[in-house]
Amino acid sequence: MKKLLLGITTLILFTGCATGGTRVTLLPEEGGKVGTITINDNKGIAHTINKPYTTLEIAQNGGIEDKVSDEKLINERYKDLITAMPEKLQNYYFFFGSGSATLNDDQKNELLEVSKTISKSIVHQVICIGHSDSTGTAETNEKVSKLRAQNVADVLIANGIKSELIELKYYGDANPLVKTKPNESNEKNRRVEIILK
Repeated sequence: MKKLLLGITTLILFTGCATGGTRVTLLPEEGGKVGTITINDNKGIAHTINKPYTTLEIAQNGGIEDKVSDEKLINERYKDLITAMPEKLQNYYFFFGSGSATLNDDQKNELLEVSKTISKSIVHQVICIGHSDSTGTAETNEKVSKLRAQNVADVLIANGIKSELIELKYYGDANPLVKTKPNESNEKNRRVEIILK
């Protein structure tokens, strides 16, 4: 789903006026990955681009022409748009000891940096998602995952982030990062993930 949304974002951001029509250019994500964009022309023929810096030129009559560009040309053509793009936000992970929801001083300092990033970025929502490993009962795991998410949110609020921006979610041991056997401890599953939107 993430790749699809990034592909849609690329489509919207780089739709520009071509001669009498529209130009759609596909840019790579960080790390060089690309999504796929498919548009049907006026005859119902699908035109797909799935390589970086490829372009579909869509005429006013609905005809589509595929074009291959290169990074240099695209960076020159869309220089102002690329410069104006907001900094890409990332997800943050905080890991916990077994059965613990306590943040250590290093984690609190990291959350201060996350708070600074949120304050200087365009962020509409901060989702704090608590998780646990599979040790303990389902009820205990749900409670500890909720407490972890709440503790992270409390530090963000103490650092000046408005509580209205923050949404808490918690899943107990239902969404492990690392698949384990039942009742098996794993630090990577004892976490809070912060997603900025």
